[in-house]
Amino acid sequence: MPVYSEKDRGARIEFTYHGSKYSGTVLGKNGDYYNIKMENGYDVFIIPEQVQIVESAKSHAAPKVNKVSIAGEGKEISLITTGGTIVSRIDYTTGAVFPSLDITDITSKFPYIEEKFRIRHVNFLNILSENMEPDNWIGIAETVVKESKRSSGIVITHGTDTMSYTAAALSFMLKELSVPVIMTGSQRSSDRPSSDSFLNMEGAINFAGTEIGEVCIAMHETMSDERIALMRGVRARKMHSTRRDAFKSIGERPIGFFQDGRAEIKESHRKPDQSTEMDGKLERRVGMIYFHPGMEIEDLERYMEKKKGVVIMGTGLGHMGVKFLDTIRNYTGNGGKILMSSQCIMGPVNLDVYATGRELVSAGVTWVENILPEVAMVKMMYVLGNYEDADFERIMRTNMKGEILCREQAGDF
Repeated sequence: MPVYSEKDRGARIEFTYHGSKYSGTVLGKNGDYYNIKMENGYDVFIIPEQVQIVESAKSHAAPKVNKVSIAGEGKEISLITTGGTIVSRIDYTTGAVFPSLDITDITSKFPYIEEKFRIRHVNFLNILSENMEPDNWIGIAETVVKESKRSSGIVITHGTDTMSYTAAALSFMLKELSVPVIMTGSQRSSDRPSSDSFLNMEGAINFAGTEIGEVCIAMHETMSDERIALMRGVRARKMHSTRRDAFKSIGERPIGFFQDGRAEIKESHRKPDQSTEMDGKLERRVGMIYFHPGMEIEDLERYMEKKKGVVIMGTGLGHMGVKFLDTIRNYTGNGGKILMSSQCIMGPVNLDVYATGRELVSAGVTWVENILPEVAMVKMMYVLGNYEDADFERIMRTNMKGEILCREQAGDF
């Protein structure tokens, strides 16, 4: 009977099941079973007696690649990778996912891409999106400024979990933008049959070839491979943990759609500026806290202690218990900034309707109608980093990049 060892990870194997032969790659061992990645992308577990190793793992180690690679002959598009599964594959010798930096791994899926676009691939980062930090946002923005001088559009791959935060940060920091900046990611890795990686990438590259001057997110509109929706970066939110249509445009229709090889821009959008300029200062001492019944005054005090600004996700129109009023009043009286958002996501905050809201305003709380909570936090970081404190409320209430809607569009939510 074969005995599993770690050196078998990544080995090509053959096995027989119900009289038929199959092949796959060893991911590891779980109890008494081999964990096998099938050629069709699915994982199976089989007993060691059925396994015959036909090729060692050595030839399947992750290849070494250059930081920058170029493919294609058409309009130049810069592809900036920061990690995530969309341009990744499994290194079967370790079981880890690593970025596949050979640009042909992407363009080979759509032969017309290399005729339509010349893609310059810049490997900027390789981190999980939960490890993304404000310093990384600044570095990405600086790379966008640099690449905008040579390319007609930019695609940024990103893990989906915090992509909306990065999209908001880039939207505010890039105060002028001469090219489209299209962010995309995937919910399912490229080695799975149900992966959304390649269609998301195809759509993003084509959107990067259009004439818009915004930071946007391009992801599946539905669970099927019908079309890709282009969403404004400051109005897009991940609404599901696993579905391929996880991202939704909140309160407004997507700017455009990609379908059958064609990108169409259907809604109003910013036009490109003459050049790309950035304000790269961010105030790190900003955070967000979720109000809930049973929350103690000490909880809020401890959270605000070292913060210059805090976004509170209140209930409904933007409320929290009146027992917190003195704490808030002391904080704002000492120069701290508080912005009230809503846990509802859809609909506006309005602190003028109920007595509680008016008391919060009197205590120094700022509110900004229907800005999304995470966008409010990122905008607060930007505003406190680049404007005087006296201008805080005015700038937060200023619609800088489409983050505040004059009127939400009717439809499902």
